[in-house]
Amino acid sequence: MLERIIQSSLEIVTRAERLIESAQRLLAAGSLDDVEAYQMHLEVERLTDVVLVVHEAARLIQRRIEQHPDIVRRMSIQSTLH
Repeated sequence: MLERIIQSSLEIVTRAERLIESAQRLLAAGSLDDVEAYQMHLEVERLTDVVLVVHEAARLIQRRIEQHPDIVRRMSIQSTLH
C-alpha cells in the first residue's frame, strides 16, 4: 500500500513537472497577453512549490520504509484488521 502511495506521488510529480515545462514554453513563446502571462507565471510558481513538497514527502516516506521495513508489515496488519 505504501509503495503504491509513493509510486502515485512520484507519478504526480512527473506529470506536474511536464505541465510546468509546457507552461514555461508557452510563456516564453509570448503568445499570451500580459495578464494571462502573469497569471500563468503565478500558477507555475504555486504548482512548482507543491511539486517540491510532494516529491520530498514521497522520498521521505520511501527512505523511512527502507530504514524500517517493519513499518510496512505493521501497516499491513493494521489495514487488515480495520
